[in-house]
Amino acid sequence: MSTDIATPRSLPMTPVAIFGAMVLIGAVTLLSGLLSSDSETSARTYRVFLHNWLLWGSLSQGALALSAGMRLTNARWQGPIHRIVDSMGAYIPVSLLLFAVIFAGRHELFEWTHHPIAGKEFWFEPGFTFTRDLIALLWVTFISMFYLYLSVRPMLANARENATGFRKTMFQAWTSGWRGEEHERASSERRLRKLAAVLALSFAISYSLIAIDMIMSLSPEWVSTMFPAYYAWGGFLSAISLTTIICLVFRNHPDFEGEITTDRIHDLGKMVFAFSIFWMYLFWSQYFVIWYANIPEETGFIQARLGSQFLQDTWYMEGFWERVAEPYARLTLFAWILVWIVPFWVLLGQRPKKTPAILGTVAAGSVFGFWLERYILVTPSIVKPAAVLEGASVSPFGILELGIGVGFLGLFFLCFLGFGRFFPGALPAKS
Repeated sequence: MSTDIATPRSLPMTPVAIFGAMVLIGAVTLLSGLLSSDSETSARTYRVFLHNWLLWGSLSQGALALSAGMRLTNARWQGPIHRIVDSMGAYIPVSLLLFAVIFAGRHELFEWTHHPIAGKEFWFEPGFTFTRDLIALLWVTFISMFYLYLSVRPMLANARENATGFRKTMFQAWTSGWRGEEHERASSERRLRKLAAVLALSFAISYSLIAIDMIMSLSPEWVSTMFPAYYAWGGFLSAISLTTIICLVFRNHPDFEGEITTDRIHDLGKMVFAFSIFWMYLFWSQYFVIWYANIPEETGFIQARLGSQFLQDTWYMEGFWERVAEPYARLTLFAWILVWIVPFWVLLGQRPKKTPAILGTVAAGSVFGFWLERYILVTPSIVKPAAVLEGASVSPFGILELGIGVGFLGLFFLCFLGFGRFFPGALPAKS
């Protein structure tokens, strides 16, 4: 019998209390913002919610894409990391439910719900836009949950026999038609290998659509064929960075003793290093074309985030620091530094990738950098740089931003912890 069996256990109370308190803070902040009599505060609340929803939804889905990638490539190095990655996918249905808040705030977020975009009236008709996004999210959530079901079903042999009460009923329902553990594992692996390809494609297509409708449409005049891939890849890379942090935190836990090895930490470091380069490649591929063509409809999106310094007309050093001080420019560069420059230069050698303190710091910086990057993708399209120069107050570190951000963080880890304790609950097969 495999040691990859589920032994469900109670949730650890201290982490649950901490993450539960974080969710409560987020919920209170969200409700106080939405119920505010100040229309600007209400609009800001929806904006902050969208920023966080875009981060955690793509990250959770990116984690399952990573799991699918391991299966499609017949990876054998990952050991228990596979179960950690699967557990990160438990947030996906929650993200689907939270899409209702985006829909409720559509008139505060998307100008095209009031004034149709010339030439794009059909694509951005509000009913059509939200219906197709909902269908895409429903589809990718269904595929993801089916994937997780097939992944955990063979582990439930012990649980379906030994659990008691409600859990026993539930496990027996989930394992109806059980044909023995060996047969279940073989059958599950065959089906998962096929489903992994569907999951990877569904992630790419669905989150490309989300990138177009929920981010690009905030600047309706802007078009970039690279941006959907750039956004989806950001979800994938942020998932790898968070996986690295979780593995490093758990490496000395009794359940993972001897499993999160130096070689596996090294492999995670190599992925953070390599995929951050590809993230920058996608950014550069769209930026350079925009810079070279120098068409106002395209440069506007770049200028709103990086300022005028990085446009063709001002590609010289005189006045560099004044232009970098333009609204949002330094924040964008800081996110850029955290997501690419630091991982590239710090993880260039072999030893930093194997050193938990260094790799963990770089991975934490990467996740934080993506939190800032998602903020930058959303905010300048709604609060224009000109409005900031006229006195509009914007900061990713305001009470609303931090409160809602903390709530999303707590919600994600509650889902992760609940899934990890309820289903795997035990070490996967030692390899």
